Amino acid sequence: MKRPSNGACRRKMTPKRRPRIRAQRSPSVEVGEARITPARSARSAVRWLLRDPDVEVHGETLHQFLDVISAYIFGYDDSPCVGKLDDALESQLLCAKIQFERELLDHWLPVVAEPDIASQGEAASYIRHLALDNPARSHRLFDFIESEATVDALRIFLRTEAMRNEVVDDEVALCVAGLQGPMKLAIVSNLWDECGRGRLDNFHTYWLRRLLDVTDDWQGLRRYRTQERPWFAQITTNVFNVFLSRPGLRLCGYGWFAMNESWVAPHFEKIVRGLTRTGLYNSEVGVYFDAHIRIDPVHTSELLGALEVQEAQLSKQQVRAILRGAHAALAATCAQYDRMHRYLQGISAGGARRGAA
Repeated sequence: MKRPSNGACRRKMTPKRRPRIRAQRSPSVEVGEARITPARSARSAVRWLLRDPDVEVHGETLHQFLDVISAYIFGYDDSPCVGKLDDALESQLLCAKIQFERELLDHWLPVVAEPDIASQGEAASYIRHLALDNPARSHRLFDFIESEATVDALRIFLRTEAMRNEVVDDEVALCVAGLQGPMKLAIVSNLWDECGRGRLDNFHTYWLRRLLDVTDDWQGLRRYRTQERPWFAQITTNVFNVFLSRPGLRLCGYGWFAMNESWVAPHFEKIVRGLTRTGLYNSEVGVYFDAHIRIDPVHTSELLGALEVQEAQLSKQQVRAILRGAHAALAATCAQYDRMHRYLQGISAGGARRGAA
């Protein structure tokens, strides 16, 4: 099957049920029934969101819009402004971005308050211990993937993993901006690995290509992205990109990334065991997962070691931002994993019922 000529499985396909964003005589941004125009502010659209107390409806609408913003930030082909300038539309997008991000952080995403730690060394030690014992690391989703998920459920899960991880190199690149000293070096080290250490065939996005090649799922991924993908598959991407795209939250992104790297290896080990159990594993499918099992513990150590020895010394406010990001990573990841677990259980149960019939 012919694969895309540009990028790995990068977001080149028309997105599923994206909020309609279009330039008109009076450009507007529509999210569900809410339209943002010069006469109707982003704030009023957020108030519209709150009319529905259902957290799932609220979350779906919120993340549909934030998904558009993620594409806009990176300039992907599904961005409403790719390859063109539209000052009026982009002004509205940026205004709405701030309002919807505030809604996300203040109301939708429950984050445990970070501890009152001022020292960067203490902060690194705190995150190091938290990373070893937290509900995201031990989430039941990966026990299910390892021991119970059907082939159909695992194929769907691989699609969600491809969509989540296809953008990581760009996210890491954004992490670099604004840092200095050892912390910048730790992020650049990670980016160097993401970019194959200078070899194109070792780009991590190219490893995802190999996964899609051997599973013959390029068309399946396109269809899934445009027609079937659940809104909650983008929670972690959207929240991380809030931190990466707001200068006042940039250090939250560092804490987020350090925490996220810490649970990749134990999760991927269970994914590999689940793929092996169902006969889906081979070296081409496993190359992405096997490599991260080896290298991500090293990256976690580098990120936290750099925080300990960072020069110039971080202020208390900067340390608290890093800790806030670590706790936000836990909250957002659990929000996504809880929903993904129920979703994949339903797919597995549906397949079992069809088999029995």
